Amino acid sequence: MGLSTFLPLRRLLGVASLLLVSQLSFGQILKQKHLELIKTRSETWNRAFNSRDTTAFYGLFNPGIVVSTASGSRSSEAAARQWFRSRFRQRPDVTWMNRTMNVELSDQGQLAYETGEWAQAWTDTQDKTKNRIIGKYWLMWKFENNAWTILSATYTPLSCAGRSCLD
Repeated sequence: MGLSTFLPLRRLLGVASLLLVSQLSFGQILKQKHLELIKTRSETWNRAFNSRDTTAFYGLFNPGIVVSTASGSRSSEAAARQWFRSRFRQRPDVTWMNRTMNVELSDQGQLAYETGEWAQAWTDTQDKTKNRIIGKYWLMWKFENNAWTILSATYTPLSCAGRSCLD
């Protein structure tokens, strides 16, 4: 291979390398943007739940959502909404906090996995005892129709203070 053949090949490899690096950088920026969107949506859970903003709260739910807790699973958006409405009725002062520990985006970019710690507290309406559940949670997020929604949520209680240890 002569020098005249080598220089255009070298230039072509340089351009290809630049395109690859810019593509990787764009991919990293896009991935970071989606991670930030998920974290923002996750923060909405705490704000909306604790202020009883059911429009914002239920707006996090995917139509096919499954919510699992120690007291059972709700396997539709309607069932999940009904279960949370019953929490608000039965526990008027209930608070719920998710603390995100990690969020991972799938390689395809349409699913994400969030893990963290969770706490729920309320006063029993009959005997006025304080109840507090602390545990771990995971959420599966799905990106469709240009939005991240919760496809699946699992809340595992690890400790409880009070009389009502199942949520």
